[in-house]
Amino acid sequence: MKRCPECLFIYPDADAKCDFDQTPLEIVDDATIDAAIRPPKRRTLPIAAAIGLMLGVLAFAIYYGFNRQAQKASAATEPSITVQPVAPITATTPSPSLEVSPSPSPSIAPSPKPSSTQPSTAHTRASSDPVSTSGPGGNRQGAKPVIMLTSGGKIDADEVWRTKDGVWYRRNGMVTLLKRGQVKTIVTR
Repeated sequence: MKRCPECLFIYPDADAKCDFDQTPLEIVDDATIDAAIRPPKRRTLPIAAAIGLMLGVLAFAIYYGFNRQAQKASAATEPSITVQPVAPITATTPSPSLEVSPSPSPSIAPSPKPSSTQPSTAHTRASSDPVSTSGPGGNRQGAKPVIMLTSGGKIDADEVWRTKDGVWYRRNGMVTLLKRGQVKTIVTR
């Protein structure tokens, strides 16, 4: 086999000059040609793996460093919140002189008897009757109940009654429910 000394292209033994640069070819042995044709040893794979591993560790270290800085910066800008314990609310029983009224019950009007041409439906009629539960005898003339709240406030009401749900009161025609834990006591003035 012959080879061009300039471009290292390999030619058969019958050729005398390089087709590209017209340089005279020189004769080479088979061992030199095999070394030129054979790929180099695989030393590049472990080197590439080591470089990739180092780049991965470096990228993780940079990400971790920036993430920690961001967390410290956000923690520095957030206001600190201190929680102070609150005294538990104890339920107090009303004074013996307190008048408790029974729970309200809706009035139901009797439904008309169904005629033979109309199908029967079980409907109840809403009543416009007051849901007064001020108890037997009602309030004393001119006496208004006052609800004393556990928060220290007070509510002047027209009527007040207790149920299992809590304390209901009526004021200026509006009925409202207070939870039991919100009411300290009810007094009549």
